[in-house]
Amino acid sequence: MSEVALAFPLPNPEENKSKDSVDERTLKKRIKDTYTEELIIGLCGPVGTDIHYVATEIGAIIKEKYSYEVEIIRLSDFIQNHTNVQKTNNHYQNISNLINAGNHLRSEKGNSVLAELAINEIAIKRELKRKGGDFKSNRICYVIDSIKNNEELELFRLIYSNLFYFIGVFSSVEVREKNLENKGLTKPEVYQLIDRDSGEELDFGQKVSDTFVQSDFFLRIEQSTSATINYKIARYLSLIFNSDIVTPTSDETAMYQAFAAAGNSACLSRQVGASITNSKGEIISIGWNDVPKYNGGVYTTIKEDILGSEDFRCINLHGGVCFNDIEKDLIRNLLVDKLMSQGLIKKEDMGKVEDIIKKSRIKELIEFSRAVHAEMHAIIIGSQKSGHDVIGGKLYCTTYPCHNCARHIIAAGIKDVYYIEPYRKSLAIKLHDDAISEKENDDGKKVRVLMFDGVSPRRYLDLFKMMPNSRKENGKKKKTNMQQISPKNTVSLQAIPILEKEIIKELKKKHLIEV
Repeated sequence: MSEVALAFPLPNPEENKSKDSVDERTLKKRIKDTYTEELIIGLCGPVGTDIHYVATEIGAIIKEKYSYEVEIIRLSDFIQNHTNVQKTNNHYQNISNLINAGNHLRSEKGNSVLAELAINEIAIKRELKRKGGDFKSNRICYVIDSIKNNEELELFRLIYSNLFYFIGVFSSVEVREKNLENKGLTKPEVYQLIDRDSGEELDFGQKVSDTFVQSDFFLRIEQSTSATINYKIARYLSLIFNSDIVTPTSDETAMYQAFAAAGNSACLSRQVGASITNSKGEIISIGWNDVPKYNGGVYTTIKEDILGSEDFRCINLHGGVCFNDIEKDLIRNLLVDKLMSQGLIKKEDMGKVEDIIKKSRIKELIEFSRAVHAEMHAIIIGSQKSGHDVIGGKLYCTTYPCHNCARHIIAAGIKDVYYIEPYRKSLAIKLHDDAISEKENDDGKKVRVLMFDGVSPRRYLDLFKMMPNSRKENGKKKKTNMQQISPKNTVSLQAIPILEKEIIKELKKKHLIEV
């Protein structure tokens, strides 16, 4: 075959390889240079918890240790700036007025309006720091004090993604009562505020309890000294920056196992997980809420029965029904029928009476479920496998134990219980105040039921997983320059202003900022 002359010479592979490599490095560097060192740390906590102190300490630590500029943005300031809230000499009245004004602002401008205003302020501050129109990364941390509902939290996460971290700050009711009383509130005023703050039955109200549980870190401040609190904050910052080798505590590992176990549950109402550790902190059992089966244990999905022909959980019976709800409906219907037959209500009032009963505490009954609860499941498994080790052990549960589980926890000899999500239906303390306490200093006197303290199980793998080649260099632990280290997770600063502009447009439509 004769050779054919080429119109264009073939490229030199080695030459192109070298050129491509240079271009690739340049491209990567250009993209990398757009990544920001900015951080946004949001705080959330029930009324009476000293969040302002935590915000100040976060600022002080990150400024001193990591050479960051710090801006504390208080969402309550936006309420005062955009409403006619009146200040008085009465602290209770001031808090109530602020909550009322905040609710009114949300009802008029949307549930996420305070977050929108904070995002606008961050965008303005960054714009003032820009030079020559270039995207410039600044070592600055914005501390948001404090987030009160899911819509605010979701917006911060949508806009700032990996730059945003959320810390739930918690003190017991006893500590919060004392803090509020020290500010001049009476006990009735304290109780009213605490109840209102935790979860208002308003579409545009504060829902602190629902928001708090979505935290990336939980910080319990009870009898803690400032040194203890600062140590915890510094530890969390080490995880955010990957500035030191930090491994999980036994508490964090146990709660992560409980969190993972919850995924096994097929319950129609909620998924709950639990784990138990012995006195050495070793996990001896896990459990989750599900229907028990003959010969021990609970039903699970197995490969050999993928269609569920031998799975008699509620999801596979009568099209999937909750037997607890069915029994509550029966009680309500029987009660209405009885009132009708006795002539105590008229037929035309039947709908109103049914609605009243439906909204009463009958809806809180948990006595008719077929499922064994996660705590009971873990106790049974632990007792079967480890026996005596359950006594003096600790139980970790994704949700506060109900009063049914409380009596089993006491009887099992559990020493401490740690939870994340509150459970309003629980009467554990009311029924067992002789044996259960929510006070941290009741160690050795009663079973302590305490809010979990540590890295949230939802961020466990992300924060504790080692980055490749991040720990050693030339066979030795790497030395970290704290003044220059960037956060472990970050994003390109080119994307954020585009998203922030959408928020600014929204605020202009709402006439909250000048056009």
